[in-house]
Amino acid sequence: MAYPPYYVLISHSTLSNTSQAISFRHPTIQYHYSDDSPLSLLPQHPQEHVLVLNYDPQSSAAPPTVQSISETLVVTRLKVEDAPGAAAAVGDNDGKNDKMFIVETCTDDSTPHEERKQPQAILAHFKYRNSIIRRALSYPDAMTTALQAPSSNITEKT
Repeated sequence: MAYPPYYVLISHSTLSNTSQAISFRHPTIQYHYSDDSPLSLLPQHPQEHVLVLNYDPQSSAAPPTVQSISETLVVTRLKVEDAPGAAAAVGDNDGKNDKMFIVETCTDDSTPHEERKQPQAILAHFKYRNSIIRRALSYPDAMTTALQAPSSNITEKT
């Protein structure tokens, strides 16, 4: 039997031009099943970010995906890897999925109305934001390609 995701990390980066800070966080996980009301997924306050991880343990053909319900948070990638130390944990039937799900997200922390900048700085910022958009748009296809690649480190149990 496949268990729902247990080891989940959020890898968050900002789109500010001054730094590319990346931080890892442990999210608060709420399991939501297909017969549950979708209203419970809505953010309770403006600063709350909600990510939905679609995971079907019965379907080995469909890879897991992640979507953001929040207005300011964008999901750019989902990595599924072996969780370090999970295989060495005591008891094989402890009810935990031994895969680590790393959700990569980003936000744009720049102010909406900035002072006049040099054209080179504006162009560099534009190219950087386009690279983030390209990564986000290729996310589901990139995940499918990674699952089909023979040298991929992503494995699924059947």
